[in-house]
Amino acid sequence: MRTRNFLGTVPFLALLVVAGCGGAGHEPDPAMAKHMEMMKADSAADAQMAAQEAAVKSIIDVLNSGSMEGLDKVMAADIVDHQQDPTVTTTGLQGAKDMFAMVRTAYPDFKQEILGMSTSGDRTYIHFRMTGTNTGPWGDMPATGKTTDVMGVDIFRFQDGKCAEHWGYMEEMKMMTQLGLMPAPGEEPKKK
Repeated sequence: MRTRNFLGTVPFLALLVVAGCGGAGHEPDPAMAKHMEMMKADSAADAQMAAQEAAVKSIIDVLNSGSMEGLDKVMAADIVDHQQDPTVTTTGLQGAKDMFAMVRTAYPDFKQEILGMSTSGDRTYIHFRMTGTNTGPWGDMPATGKTTDVMGVDIFRFQDGKCAEHWGYMEEMKMMTQLGLMPAPGEEPKKK
């Protein structure tokens, strides 16, 4: 009696199955095609999110360093900043550079640390901590020599791979109190 080697036929059968699935005239599975499209879209969205987050980190690095080098690579020439100081009269990228210069003049040791970051669609959000010592003027406001340590949130909207719009909120009242420019809650105002 002759016996077959079962293990010898398994690779042959597997080869037939694989060849049969990819042979000529075989219609692609619509569910698999849709799945592949969704994976490509997810990859593109992930790449966009990563690019936006890298751009935000670059913006913060520029602000922290005081050098405006490379800002034009991550900010649109006509960026709209909804938090720009009213004494900065320039707009767009030049307005952002002037605002950054004002911050660095007022706080030469300025540091903005990203505590959290999230991206949804064309917007990237950061929660940050800002520290520095006010040793220079802020516009018409003279230096106080006092330290600031506040939290805030920045929102960046992207278009064509660059930051096109910015909104920001921080603990301004706390900052003014730390600088001695307004009384702490519950304190009496200082008499002049």
